[in-house]
Amino acid sequence: MGQSKNNSRGFTLIAALLILVLLSGVAVGLMYMAGNEAKMGGNDLESNLAYYGAESGMEKLTSDLSALYNQYMSPTNAQIQNLVTSPPSSSMVGPMTYNETITYPLNANGTPVSSWDTVSSGSNQGLYAEIIPMTLQVLATRPSGATVNMTRSVEVALIPVFQFGVFCGYDCSYFAGPNFGFAGRVHTNSNLFLATEADLVFTDKVAAYKQVVLDRLENGFITNGTYDGTVYLPIASGACPITVPMTFPPTGANCKTLTSSGTVPGDASWSGGYPGLAGAANAAFPSLSSGTLNGYLTNSLTGATNMQLPFVQGNTCTTNPPPCVDPITIIRKPQVGESPTGTIGTSRLYNKAQIRILIADTQADLHPERGTISDGQDYQFDATGQTYVTLNANAHAENTSGTTVSGSEYFGLATIGSNYWVAPYNYKSAGWTTYPLLGEVTTSSVPKNGQGAWIRVEYLNNSGTWVGITTDWLGYGFARKYNTAPTAPYGSAGADTINPAAILILQQLSASATTPVGSSGNFYPINLYDAREGEMRDDTNGCAVNGIMSAVEINVGNLGLWLAGKAPYASDVGLSVNSSNENGYILYYSDHRGMLTDPHPSNGGNTPAGVISGESGLEDVVNSAQPLTSTTPDGTLEPASYYTYSPEDVDQNGVLDNWGGVNIGYGFNVNTNTTPPNPYIPINASPNTTYACNTTGLTNAVSGARHVLKLVAGGMNSAATSYLPMPGFTVASENPVYVQGNYNTASSDPFWTGGSNATPHSNASVIADSVTLLSNSWTDLNSLNNPTALSSRVPSNTYYRMAISAGKNVPFPKPGFSGVSNDFGTDGGLHNFLRYLEDWGGTIYYNGSLVSMYYSEYNTGTFKCCTVVYGAPTRQFYFDTLFLNPSDLPPGTPMFQEVDNLSYHQNFTPQATE
Repeated sequence: MGQSKNNSRGFTLIAALLILVLLSGVAVGLMYMAGNEAKMGGNDLESNLAYYGAESGMEKLTSDLSALYNQYMSPTNAQIQNLVTSPPSSSMVGPMTYNETITYPLNANGTPVSSWDTVSSGSNQGLYAEIIPMTLQVLATRPSGATVNMTRSVEVALIPVFQFGVFCGYDCSYFAGPNFGFAGRVHTNSNLFLATEADLVFTDKVAAYKQVVLDRLENGFITNGTYDGTVYLPIASGACPITVPMTFPPTGANCKTLTSSGTVPGDASWSGGYPGLAGAANAAFPSLSSGTLNGYLTNSLTGATNMQLPFVQGNTCTTNPPPCVDPITIIRKPQVGESPTGTIGTSRLYNKAQIRILIADTQADLHPERGTISDGQDYQFDATGQTYVTLNANAHAENTSGTTVSGSEYFGLATIGSNYWVAPYNYKSAGWTTYPLLGEVTTSSVPKNGQGAWIRVEYLNNSGTWVGITTDWLGYGFARKYNTAPTAPYGSAGADTINPAAILILQQLSASATTPVGSSGNFYPINLYDAREGEMRDDTNGCAVNGIMSAVEINVGNLGLWLAGKAPYASDVGLSVNSSNENGYILYYSDHRGMLTDPHPSNGGNTPAGVISGESGLEDVVNSAQPLTSTTPDGTLEPASYYTYSPEDVDQNGVLDNWGGVNIGYGFNVNTNTTPPNPYIPINASPNTTYACNTTGLTNAVSGARHVLKLVAGGMNSAATSYLPMPGFTVASENPVYVQGNYNTASSDPFWTGGSNATPHSNASVIADSVTLLSNSWTDLNSLNNPTALSSRVPSNTYYRMAISAGKNVPFPKPGFSGVSNDFGTDGGLHNFLRYLEDWGGTIYYNGSLVSMYYSEYNTGTFKCCTVVYGAPTRQFYFDTLFLNPSDLPPGTPMFQEVDNLSYHQNFTPQATE
């Protein structure tokens, strides 16, 4: 028995030891498993952190690339590659090491290779654009060694604005009385207002970044009961076609009628009031847009984007309060010290031009960014009237009897007391007896005869050098026949009979003069009356000094001959002008005569205070609290209504710029320096009751910022070939532009009878503060004879072919005073975007693209119709479909830029290391 007990105790000890060993193994296993899980969890966490780090790096690199192209039209290779040196900071993603690359092919100049192709994705899919393909790669590595490699393919798309039939940087509206159709895509960065009294026809996609409104005009007027016409929208390609000539209504199963009312939004995205201030969004619009409307009517909820010029992007006044960047900067002259390759400089048309015509009251203001140029081509209209130019042998000048004359042509000089010439206001005490018609007549520091203005004409040669040619151009003459603008270039019927070879026309013969040579007293300025600018309301007033505009004319037909080296310019330097940089020619024009220094800085700091900015300083134009018959500004900035800025504040700097009204009337002995300044005083106001628009207004110098450019002789010859410079010609003007007569087309163009769209013409555009169309029947004298007698300004059918980018006025609520028209307070709509001054009973034929990127800051008068300003024409308006071909775009066409993502993936193959 005792031995048995001893054996049992030994077994128990062994069993216990075995159990302990087993439990120890289990514990070690559990410990190993736990450690392994922790390690695996840690690895997974590190991989996730590396993944999110790579994603962050890719998004930042993409964003930085987009921001770079939003700043610069054509960034350098170095600027692009510098982006890889700024990955996300460790405070954003934790400790992380980045290796980033941006790859793309380079051309011989070391810049990214681009090619024309269709945009392959996004809201602008299908448009032609200059495409730059790029590959972005981001390798993100954690301190633990966890690594993730991401690749994204993108395309930088530079989209030409003239590929749109209509583009608006601000609100865009339609409310035509007669039938109106205009092909091409429509885009607005703000709201779109659609109304019509008859038929309104679209033929392509329509996009509004904000809202689509069908029950209101942009001034708040309810459309029901007045604008009860039909709006047609295609919902498939080729639907709602517009024929040449145009017929209404369109037909086809895919041509949809849009509906809305004050209580039922229908196909609108907003109804019941101005978006954001009154009314409500249509909750059904997103599904309507992508469903029933098939993507042909969109807003930001369904793909519409905010398209801006590079230097404007992200700082527009519709999305930011002032100060903000003003897109009108593209037509401004640069300021002192500005680099032509900087953010703004690369977008200015001044820096893209091949020909420049610059006029100013001082030599320093001719070209402020360059300082003094000592080549003798900065030329002054001498205040003593002794300056003249000897005509060259090819000028072929004649007197009014048709006899060839030679010698010297003088700049016009006014002799007070004769030929309707008067003494400028407030300077009689200076002892003036004469003053220059082409100069500043209100500078009190000048002791005697006023101050002759300065002019410079220059061209860019093929070596990239600017060459002054002022005296060369003036040598062909610079005056024309009295009250008769040429309609054709040298050698053609309709050429000027006084200076048939003149390219630049600064003055006209006086009514009694017979010869362009030998006397400084033989000339008048080229003055006309613009009732939209002159009359504060669409009501009979008189000949307000604000409406007397002084024009410089460019004979674009003669310019075309000069550039082509044809007679009479065969031995001149026209063939030396560079035409390869922009596939044609850009002519830049700026006339600062009469401009006063701007006491306020402009938005974005582009123009500091105390310099001549390019603005007229004539913003006191709305005055909605005053009645229909008012002719006196109130001197108060109109309250903000629809936007963050006042409808009078066209430059959005937050103050009323009415300083330009001070000297408007001085040249006509009218004191506009009142409190507040009043440029709406008639020319025959007391004490000048004997003065008249067609005498004093015709002959005297315009003293304020009322200087404009007029394009003449730009039609077609009998063989249906355009007179314009070939292959492309763009006029970019800091001043308003008036196009008189046929331009780049004519009734002989087969296009207007449904024939070819490719008749010999120039790829043409005008980019200016504002653009006014004057008919073939227009004469400046008739406008001065009938400043407010609309029925006496009778036009004739006229033909125009060019893209137009210009300004409009800021819309405001319809005022409550009696007699106001239903559309007063609107910007006139797209059918009135091209301005008119005649009682149109006939037809305007227009083929081009309508672009409104900014507000007019020189011609600031509100839209008004139809008592004294103009009568509506029959509009045969067409989108020029040739602009869809990149080779047919006008020179210097502004481009919007966007970066589109094409593909995005993680690379699982190891990254090669060195």
